[in-house]
Amino acid sequence: MSEAEGIDYQRWMVLSGGAAAIGAAQQTGLLAAVLDGGGSARALAERLKLDARASACVLDALVALELLRVADGVYAAQPWLGAVLQSIPGGAAHDSRLWNHAPDFLRTGAPLLHMDGSNDARENAYRLVTQALGRMFAGAARELAARIPGTPAQILDVGCGSGVWSLQLAARFSAATVTGQDLPKVLEESFLPRAAAEGLSERVRTLPGDMQTVALPAAQYDLIVVANVLRLEPAERAARLIARLVPALAPGGALLIIDAIAGGTPERERARALYALHLAIRSTEGSVHLPATLSGWLAAAGLSDVRAIELPDWAAPTGALLARRA
Repeated sequence: MSEAEGIDYQRWMVLSGGAAAIGAAQQTGLLAAVLDGGGSARALAERLKLDARASACVLDALVALELLRVADGVYAAQPWLGAVLQSIPGGAAHDSRLWNHAPDFLRTGAPLLHMDGSNDARENAYRLVTQALGRMFAGAARELAARIPGTPAQILDVGCGSGVWSLQLAARFSAATVTGQDLPKVLEESFLPRAAAEGLSERVRTLPGDMQTVALPAAQYDLIVVANVLRLEPAERAARLIARLVPALAPGGALLIIDAIAGGTPERERARALYALHLAIRSTEGSVHLPATLSGWLAAAGLSDVRAIELPDWAAPTGALLARRA
């Protein structure tokens, strides 16, 4: 084996062995037990009715991956791990179920969930995760708000969820009013509570309904935000949604797309590819649309001056495109 082959083998060992160790620890409850106080390999194995030797091997692999730490034979989670797992929308167990469905998805093409289904299905699915999504994207939303030019006074947030993106814009632009558009339960349980928590209740409005059919006022908004929405739409519906939003822009107004569109580096491309797999496992027609495709839809809808707004690498694969109505 040459030096190059040895390096490639080590890379493969880390990827395949790491995935196996993490999957085994999640499926057996070993990872949850470590997060819930930890202990020695033997004690954890006895508690979960696992093999002690195998438990030690998996735990040591997780230490090598820097997910766990060990001192005097007692295993504990790295301080950051618990916070990350608690922040996952739907919870770590739900996320594990999604990834564990990957073999069946590969064999059949059938997703585990249908989060892009009927409005009832979307409402029931997203009302459970929008608050966690809001916490997850809060830092990226602050970064993005600081990079938006002008002083938009009327902002429409389409499929707003928690409103994390538009509410950060309102926090920056003190004269701005945000209209949150989404399904009724999402507005009631996620958007309005977050606006209240941010001290912005007096500066928000709601527009309940289906984003594809709800009536929109003409030439009303200085900025329309479409965040983490288009990836749940097949290409035809996504392009149609952009086209129907443009007449609601005031002259000189802008449309801001936020989605899994950040690329350009190996790390960002990796994040986008893995997110695309995650999305496919929980949707029937969900797709990560390429930046060039989105730019084409914006241009076809009559918008110009399309430009990308990059977010920090830690926010990958999330990125943004801003286009203006002449």
